[in-house]
Amino acid sequence: MGQFGTHFRLKFPQCLITKGAFCSLMNGKSTLALVGVLFAAAMVVGMATTSAFSTPHVIASSTIVDNQFGMLGHITLTQTDADGNMKSYIQTDNVIVNIGENCVAETLFNVTADTGPDGCDGASTPLYTKSGNGINNLGFSFIAVGNSSASATPPVAVETDTTLINENSTGTTMDRKTGSPTVTTESTGVGSSAVVTLSAVFTSDGGISDVDESGIFDEPTFGAPGPGNMLARQTFTNIQLSDGDQLTVEWEITIGS
Repeated sequence: MGQFGTHFRLKFPQCLITKGAFCSLMNGKSTLALVGVLFAAAMVVGMATTSAFSTPHVIASSTIVDNQFGMLGHITLTQTDADGNMKSYIQTDNVIVNIGENCVAETLFNVTADTGPDGCDGASTPLYTKSGNGINNLGFSFIAVGNSSASATPPVAVETDTTLINENSTGTTMDRKTGSPTVTTESTGVGSSAVVTLSAVFTSDGGISDVDESGIFDEPTFGAPGPGNMLARQTFTNIQLSDGDQLTVEWEITIGS
């Protein structure tokens, strides 16, 4: 036991040592005390042996890879009059909605069936790669505007939105416009991201037009086969367009960190 750096000296009653028997110690508290001493000694020796020969070798490793694939939207609205003079300017972040995220995932990985709510609702037309799932072949390329409320404070956009509340879908100057997306890629590897920019101009040519919401869609028109899938939406303080006013709507979608 010396090799463990622990020495034990047990003092037994004299009758046990000299007579080879427990004598009168077999009764009462003396017997229990002796058993307790022997048990404690055995436990200490056992722990010392475990410490010397059975020390566990535990390795815990955790590696965090900072490689994000999120999407962040930003929208800028600029109102000008017929002579090009600026009348109002608004910029704010927007909401990437659930159905938009699901559409990106389903198209990216060629999913053929939805397994949950807010699935990508592709239509059975030549515009879609798959019947029932996937983004329109033209992508999320179309910008829509609308008037969600008559008040100056429209309802807040939320992730569960699937359409605009009241899209301007009549006429040819305030209906959906092609955003002609461009991509600025990033390949530095440090905080890398790609930025997609869409921009369209809406012109009021028939009296007053109120605009307080906008969204990005994968369908060029509001009508048949349906409004299509919405990627992002935002509401803002009402912009009142007079006859001849123009509203430039620019969206930026940042993909990555």
